[in-house]
Parts: sequence; C-alpha cells; structure tokens
Amino acid sequence: MSERRGEIQWLRAVAALEVVVVHSDLATKHIAPGSVLQGWYASLGGLGVEVFFVVSGFIMCMVASRAPGAGSFMLGRIRRVIPLCLLFTAVAALIHGLSARHLIAPAEITLDSLVRSGLALPQWPFPILGPTWTLEHEMIFYEIVALALLLGALTRPTKLALGILVAALGCVGAWLGPHPEVGVWTAHVASPYMLAFGFGWLLRCAEESALPGRLAIGAVCAAAVLLSLAAGEPWSLRLVLRISLATLLCAIVLSARRPLSAETPLNRLAWRLGDASFSLYLTHWFVLSASGKLAGILAIPPALALGVRLGVILLAVVIGLAAYRMIEMPLERFLRGGLPGRKPLPQVART
Repeated sequence: MSERRGEIQWLRAVAALEVVVVHSDLATKHIAPGSVLQGWYASLGGLGVEVFFVVSGFIMCMVASRAPGAGSFMLGRIRRVIPLCLLFTAVAALIHGLSARHLIAPAEITLDSLVRSGLALPQWPFPILGPTWTLEHEMIFYEIVALALLLGALTRPTKLALGILVAALGCVGAWLGPHPEVGVWTAHVASPYMLAFGFGWLLRCAEESALPGRLAIGAVCAAAVLLSLAAGEPWSLRLVLRISLATLLCAIVLSARRPLSAETPLNRLAWRLGDASFSLYLTHWFVLSASGKLAGILAIPPALALGVRLGVILLAVVIGLAAYRMIEMPLERFLRGGLPGRKPLPQVART
C-alpha cells in the first residue's frame, strides 16, 4: 500500500529551492556585486544540503527495512543516482570542452575526475558538476546501509544501532578535520555530514518508538552534538550546528504530517516540486550559469538584478520540473523495466 508522506515532499521541495536561491548569485554576478548570502542568512545559506541529508537518512531507514537484501537495496540506490549523475556530468564536461567562455567545471577535466564525478566516487576538491559533491556522501551512506543488510535483516534494535554508528562516524569526522593526511575515502566515510544521515535515520527510529524510546533517541542525538562540538575541529563547529538545526527543522515538519499530506493545491505543488527535487538539483547550475553569462552579454543594468535573480530562479524551477518529466521519469521507468530489482517505492518515499 502506498504511504503518503507529504511532509517529506515539502522538506525536499524547500531544500531544493533553498539551494537554488543560494546559487542564484551565478545569475547576477556579471551585472551586480551583491550576494544573497548577507546578514543572518550568511551563516545559514545552503542549509538545504543538510536538510537533504537528514531526509535521506529518514527515507533510507524506511527503504532498507523493506529491502529483500543488500544487493537489491544497493542496486536501487545506484539506479536512482548514478544514471542521472553520469548524464549531467557528461553535459558539464561537454560544455567545458567546447569553450573556455562557457566553463562550468571548477578545474581541468582528467579521466580520473571524469570517472569519479560520473560515478559519485570520493575526490578532492569538487566533481566536474559542482553540486554533485553531495552524491559522494550519499553513496557512502548507502554503502554503509548495504553492509549492515549483509549482516542480516534490520530489526528495531539493529536499526537503532546502525543509526548510532552512522552518527558516531560523524563525530569522528568532526574530530579528524580536513587535514592533508586524512585520505579522501576516510574523510568521506568519517565526515561530519554522517551526523545528518544518522540523525535522519534516528528520527525514523523515533517515529516507530513509544515516548520513552523517543526521549532516549533524542538524548543520543544531543550527546552526539555535544561530543562533536567538544572534540571537533574549529572548521566543523559551524557545520555541526547547521546539521543540528536541519535535524530540528525536519523533526518539526515531520510532526505536521496530517496538514502537509492533505489534498490542497499548495500541498500538491510542493509534492510535485519534491518529486522533481533531484532533477532540479542537477539542472539548476546550468540554468543559473547560462543566465548569468547572458545577462552580462546583454549588459543588463544593476537596478534589475533582483528581477533577474527572481526570474532565473523561477526558470530553474520550470526546467527542473521539465527535466523530471522528460528525462528522470522515462529513464527510471526504462531502468526499472530493464533491470532486476525492488518493486516501485511509494511516490513520496523516492530519493
């Protein structure tokens, strides 16, 4: 039976929009020096990434519980992430190779960076299509869950233990810091971002528990935050606080399940955007970058910068929705029909 989780779709929609807003400076940088990251928002800009990670942890706790095995689970995750990552990485590489004026990659492309970027493998510093750095952390988290599934079915105690383990990896990452001697794989496996995945996973465990269990899980999360802040490197303190804020926000929104799952026009719009959030995340960089270059060529006056920013954000949303309908959905239907794997997930549990 399909399970309507409208509040999850709201979180995904808002997270995707927030990332687009933060990156909208790409659309105005050639006509106005101002940045959206000003004042109080300077410390919170990009919080959508942490929200995505918390939501991913929550959804994977549901998905992994229903998975028949590690192979099926991992195949579903690869099928969900890698084909689109490969496609849009190839587009970015093509643009990079056509003309330096249309540069979209942060550095010169090599075979190693092309393979790592397309397959979402850990690398320094950024992949060819910048925003896909988050997929490197996602895939590591999926691999940890798959390893747990290899050890047996996920019961309530083992799910709780896995959530604590993932959060503990985040604490270790906060302590290690981004030092040169820390290898790229170690820095991804033991990354502060694992706190977000672990907290999301534990939010789902709390949802399945009675009040005493929820209080205990809350205490575990609070202890992980305090430990990370106490033992963490200075660079990680802000990140740990952002993850804590994202987790709190997700917990609040998850508690509003009934009103956010009601059949209303606004909710339906948010659900559609939540469905398309992955396509929006992968395509928005192209839209914003191209629009910014065009605005500079047209010499649009700085007074129109705000209008340009808002218009391009709307354009990015429209193109993200179109990419979902015209690329992501057909590709997923093809892969589900042509490859073995799990049954289709409920619409709002897709990630």
